[in-house]
Amino acid sequence: MKRMPTVLVKTWLFLLKSKDPKLARQKFIAYQKIKKSFGSADLAQLYLEQDRDNDIEVVII
Repeated sequence: MKRMPTVLVKTWLFLLKSKDPKLARQKFIAYQKIKKSFGSADLAQLYLEQDRDNDIEVVII
């Protein structure tokens, strides 16, 4: 996977957690981007954690 800016991933995760009905369209788009790039929000969160701590190595089988 090519490097993805962490601020972009953080924004997508923020939108997913948002309860604001005005952000419904952006929330849907963020969900699609996360699903395409990572497969799930949990894996996107793990990507952020790995970026913060270089000792963590994630291998998906």
